[in-house]
Amino acid sequence: MQENIHQWIADYTEGSISREDFKRLEAWIEQTPENKVIFEDSLRVYREAHGIGFMDRMDRERSWKVLERKLKRRDRVRMIRVMAAASVLLAVMIGTWLLLPVKQRTMVIPVAEVIPGNASVILHMADGKSVNLKNEEALGLVEKDGTEITKDTASALVYHVNEKVAKSVLHTVEVPVGGEFDLTLADGTRVWLNSDTKFRFPTYFSGETREVYVEGEAYFVVSKDAEHPFIVHTGGARVKVLGTEFNLCAYPEERVVTTLAKGKVEVADGTCKVCLQPGEQAVYNKSVNNIEVRKVDAALYSSWLKGVFEFENMSLREIGKQLSRWYGVIFEFDDVGIGNRRFTGGIKKYIPLYQSLDILEKTTNVMFRIKDNVIQVQSK
Repeated sequence: MQENIHQWIADYTEGSISREDFKRLEAWIEQTPENKVIFEDSLRVYREAHGIGFMDRMDRERSWKVLERKLKRRDRVRMIRVMAAASVLLAVMIGTWLLLPVKQRTMVIPVAEVIPGNASVILHMADGKSVNLKNEEALGLVEKDGTEITKDTASALVYHVNEKVAKSVLHTVEVPVGGEFDLTLADGTRVWLNSDTKFRFPTYFSGETREVYVEGEAYFVVSKDAEHPFIVHTGGARVKVLGTEFNLCAYPEERVVTTLAKGKVEVADGTCKVCLQPGEQAVYNKSVNNIEVRKVDAALYSSWLKGVFEFENMSLREIGKQLSRWYGVIFEFDDVGIGNRRFTGGIKKYIPLYQSLDILEKTTNVMFRIKDNVIQVQSK
């Protein structure tokens, strides 16, 4: 894996890293405190270099080959200084900081520069144990009902069926702001969880139905089983499927949005029910007890799985909600009109907040003012 580190860091800093490589880089960072410092040093240097146009003038492949050699030797200070040597200005800006012993450095990165995706994900087990899935191996975990839980090669949880016990127990995976996670349920169903999401599910399915509970956003690839329908409970609505792929967005105080990619689903509340075909979306508004069905491009609503936020004629207010859950910030608009301005385009997930805001500034004629974790949105 070591020979790939330089490429992963390069892709990470540019926001082009894939989901799989991001997980591998994340695992490498968590291996040792030294790796974490190397990574944070690299981000800091990249940010300073990018700000003065330094990286645009460098030969990217040659510069990252130098970084790779230095990573192999685990020489943090010399690694950064090699990258800075081609620019006297860059060396003056950061040289003094880099020469400090690691223990004396203050690694405080402004919120606008923080790249999300590394927040701790917690598994709450029925026996009362809470496992930090980012810091613990989660290998060989055994629930009180005998269910075994492991991780696959991509660090996703995998539940193994244990039908020897009379009754399964419930688990909850809690994904905080700035996090994401995926797992495979005991029936083979794959579930991807977006930031700020809680997912409750049985260790294995018994009875006539397979039922789970979501608060937040999740993408499901449901294992087919005609005799045991798969039911997702969320926000006053219920989604019933046999075998299909769909995205479900159900954050508290918001509408429940079910977008079907493949197969067929039924969306229902206490009084009404609709069936969706691929490319259709059901929007459940709890306040008026109504389900609206509309045609959409389903790929837009699952783009977060591929490391991109895709927006089609979306208001800045709605975009702000998504970015808030990912970056852990609060958007405040000077007036209603600014929040209603529309944006169409894509923003990569694994980039610092300032880069995301820069894209929006250039296309919506607004300015962003950052103070702590509050983003003030103003007209230009």
